[in-house]
Amino acid sequence: MSDLPQKKYAGENVREGANASPYPVSRLAAPISLVDTAKLIEQASETVALRTNAQLEVIVEQMQALQAKAREIMTQAINDIDLIRVECRFQRVPGKIYHLYERKDGKRYFSMLAPHEYTQGVPHAFVASYRYEHGETWTRTDEIEGKDRRREAISEFAATRLLKGQ
Repeated sequence: MSDLPQKKYAGENVREGANASPYPVSRLAAPISLVDTAKLIEQASETVALRTNAQLEVIVEQMQALQAKAREIMTQAINDIDLIRVECRFQRVPGKIYHLYERKDGKRYFSMLAPHEYTQGVPHAFVASYRYEHGETWTRTDEIEGKDRRREAISEFAATRLLKGQ
């Protein structure tokens, strides 16, 4: 060890044996009773339980939100697969609008012509119009504006924050 002499504490401030305390005490401090200590432990336990419950509630809410989002994604995927399988006698181009019709026998098909573009009336029942997206997905025309706004906001965020390193 070191060459320094070990200093031994002595005097009336040092207690040994049965009178020794593992931590400093003062005669001026309030006495610590077992009942007070038990109350403090109980209060601390309640505080920890409340905090834990609050944190678990947040996790449960997040899980429910994720489950709802997963259901939404699955529903969209089923719709996209259904639309991909619809009869289409032309090459689909991403970004273009196509119009879905249904024949009397229940078979559906895509057309490039909107219902108002037929000069002698619509040949079959019009179902809806969709924009064909990159990645084999479809967006109903009434949802295009919202989807484009979200994409624009994300692109703007990426351009201003991520690309500039902020």
